[in-house]
Amino acid sequence: MKKVALRISGLPNAAAAFRKRLPFSVAEGQQLVLESALPPDAPLNDHLVWIWGLLKLERRHLKSLQSEGATFTIVAPFRSGGIEIKPNGAEFLHLLGVTLTIGAK
Repeated sequence: MKKVALRISGLPNAAAAFRKRLPFSVAEGQQLVLESALPPDAPLNDHLVWIWGLLKLERRHLKSLQSEGATFTIVAPFRSGGIEIKPNGAEFLHLLGVTLTIGAK
């Protein structure tokens, strides 16, 4: 995996994933995946801000998916040189209770 991506898993059924389509998302098996469009070498914080920019207007829909059992995880490749997450990137993680996973899991 080269890009930062939001993975939504634990969807109650396939219809739940598509009842309201999330921008730039694709289905991968039983998961909904939204990859950042930024270049892979962009800072992690920039990827988080980009994804949140797409999803903040969908917050009610995302909360309803969570109430149905969906879990959200941001998966980011590990890069040497340090990782910095600023408040504007952490906002997304905090408001939706998203788990951040860096590197292979």
